[in-house]
Amino acid sequence: MAVMTLKELLDMDLKFLLVGGKGGVGKTCVASALAITLAEKGRRVLIISTDPAHSVSDSFDKDFSSGEVTKVKGVKGELYALEINPEAAGEEISKAIGQPMETDDFSRFAGMAGGMAGMEELQGFGEDMKSMPPPGMDEALSFAKILEYAEDDFYDTVILDTAPTGHTLRLLNIPEFLDSFLGRMLRMKTFISNAMTMVKSLFGGKQDKDRTVETLEAMKEKVIIARDQLMDPDKTQFVKVMIPTMMSIFETERLVEELNQHLIPHSFVVVNMVNPDNKECQYCSHRHQEHIKNIEYIKSAFSQNEIISVEAFDREIRGLKMLQQFSEALF
Repeated sequence: MAVMTLKELLDMDLKFLLVGGKGGVGKTCVASALAITLAEKGRRVLIISTDPAHSVSDSFDKDFSSGEVTKVKGVKGELYALEINPEAAGEEISKAIGQPMETDDFSRFAGMAGGMAGMEELQGFGEDMKSMPPPGMDEALSFAKILEYAEDDFYDTVILDTAPTGHTLRLLNIPEFLDSFLGRMLRMKTFISNAMTMVKSLFGGKQDKDRTVETLEAMKEKVIIARDQLMDPDKTQFVKVMIPTMMSIFETERLVEELNQHLIPHSFVVVNMVNPDNKECQYCSHRHQEHIKNIEYIKSAFSQNEIISVEAFDREIRGLKMLQQFSEALF
């Protein structure tokens, strides 16, 4: 397998660039630098944060927390930013899906059905979804929101600044989770819709057109398309970010196992915050030697990847000017 360089990444016609790693390794700086560089090369880029900490706003020193796509000013090119609020995304998805049926209607139908198979499972389904959503639902709703932009031809590349590794690993399971969950929802909604048609006809009422099943079908189709794109090396790359410490290395190795399991292409590793050598500072010199030793391990452990090392800056990387300097160091 030929090893690519990071500059080659810029020339690839990628729809998705995912950037992730352990918390505090500078993955948002890397994601932001990639976004700026791609935009300046003429691509229309959207950077999305699924991190509840709103780190993209902090990185650019701007406010992108409105939940709306915002154009990033000061960049030579078209760069847009969006920070997803899982709660707001959840409300939006809930409105699209709707409730299975009104409580009064359900009670009448349940009384008539009298122990019909499957009724126990359906009882209170809508309320359960409100009070106790399934594990990982926040990530699922964020991913569902991202799907809106997966097929949007307006953006050439969508960059996902993912939450710390633990959340990222769950995010990788979301397409399968949504596929299974939406499948269950479809079966239940179809069953209830047919049942309510019968109930309404018995009581002489008129059954309104329920488009929930159509909405769920369309969402499920988007999930399948996104899943295929995430596994396509011509469309997706996951850039792993770490610092040259063994804890960060071990966590990245676990991330690689998950990426391989989900067939997500990942050909790049950014080793951030490498201590420069300073003979006059004993601490700096020791840290530098430790980092150099760990980088040799990284080269061995991730031999199939392009390894990019970036020295630690002497100040916080925040704001467009510093991000552009970081981008120069990255490339």
